[in-house]
Amino acid sequence: MHHRRKTRPGRLRQLDALVRAWAPEVLDPEAPHLRGAPVVDLGIGAQPWTTLELVEAVAPLEVVGVDIAPIVVERARAYERPGLTFLSGSFDLPVQARLVRVMNVLRDLVAAEVPDAHRRIGASVLDGGLVIEGSCGPTGEAGVAHALRKRDGTLVREALLFWLDGTKGTAPLAFRDRLPRDLRGDKRHPAMALLHRWQAAYLALAPSDDRLARAAATADASLHVRGPGFVWAPPDGVPPTS
Repeated sequence: MHHRRKTRPGRLRQLDALVRAWAPEVLDPEAPHLRGAPVVDLGIGAQPWTTLELVEAVAPLEVVGVDIAPIVVERARAYERPGLTFLSGSFDLPVQARLVRVMNVLRDLVAAEVPDAHRRIGASVLDGGLVIEGSCGPTGEAGVAHALRKRDGTLVREALLFWLDGTKGTAPLAFRDRLPRDLRGDKRHPAMALLHRWQAAYLALAPSDDRLARAAATADASLHVRGPGFVWAPPDGVPPTS
């Protein structure tokens, strides 16, 4: 696991809101199969700003920040409070989780290493829980993440999550350089074809506040608006890389 060297306040706020809008059952404190399990932020960053924001986003659930770098964990512990703890760890998590957020952590791996990282992280996720893993821009202006669901002991590639704040435009190809590590550069993957269909539909529309959403509606029947972003959930899941 590589240490996240940088982070900025607000960078993952849109993602957190998107996850809450799309998968509220995973963040339900009363969900019987997940009761008592925390949300894990894997990869704290140089300062724990996005972990602190995650606490707000998933309240009243407990949040555990995990990082491989002891100095990062030691620094973050100054921010501990009831419901927020920081622990040392890597892909083999020190707790059982209902949701694990892993952002901008796997991008330094080679694509072939990603499935094993997913498997190791998923081993600590309860059935019905999620791993949210992907990449975003330095300020969170655009991002894409896998939504991997634990089902019957296996991590399933259920969906891709997309979010964009519009500060650098709203064209769908802005997502291309923010694809998760295993999809980036795979020109034959269906996600790349999706982006090109979405871009073509976008260019065919006149500028408007809802241009991106209107283009999504015609680009793919499995692409839907959820909260501040979009969810692509093909009937058979997101295919693995070729």
